[in-house]
Amino acid sequence: MAMTAEAYQEVEIATCLLSGTSSLASRIGRVGLSVLLCARFGILMVGYRTIWQDEEKNFHCNTSKLLCKPSCFDEFSPFSPFNLFALQLVCLLTQSMCVVCFTRSAYQGKEGWLHAQLRKRTVQMKLHIIALMSRILIEGLFILTFYNVTEGFVQKRTTQCHSTLCEPFVICTDINAGVKNIFNLCHCAASAAGVMICFWELLTWLPSIQNVSGPSGSQAQTKKQRC
Repeated sequence: MAMTAEAYQEVEIATCLLSGTSSLASRIGRVGLSVLLCARFGILMVGYRTIWQDEEKNFHCNTSKLLCKPSCFDEFSPFSPFNLFALQLVCLLTQSMCVVCFTRSAYQGKEGWLHAQLRKRTVQMKLHIIALMSRILIEGLFILTFYNVTEGFVQKRTTQCHSTLCEPFVICTDINAGVKNIFNLCHCAASAAGVMICFWELLTWLPSIQNVSGPSGSQAQTKKQRC
């Protein structure tokens, strides 16, 4: 059964929303990015219900002072990886919404300068390249931020607290450090895989960009020579 134009448009918009790429991306690339996005949603939901819902509960210190444990926990984990990865997904969905808006404008048959420009092949290719580069930037920026915040991709299980609210030589232990590291590494691996897919999409589109820019460049040179 053949797919109608409206159904095809809805499928294209849905894949653009999940993958963050335009309809010019390959089917494998869009499916891969969509699966990675859904997997990260699942990782966050499972991690929140099992680990990050009450992080301080599984953080133990060899002290009896009331304010020592919260201050040590803030020193040990100034920024929760869950909040960082949730912010990353918000940024990715925002970028995907922008791609969907341009894609819907290109599919719509309305008249106007903007719709006419978006239906041009060269403009669609430029928007596709911008979408891929913006996704690479978001993924890479958050991976680098996570690395700098945690001082590495693996968090330590035990740490010595240097807070002024504690007595000297207070040692704190995060019981769920191992499970947290597994979830964090899975999320970072998904981000790295997304970067690799976007780079692969860029490499596959480089010949097309050269073919499009080649004739225009040669025409510009011939015009200069005639002048």
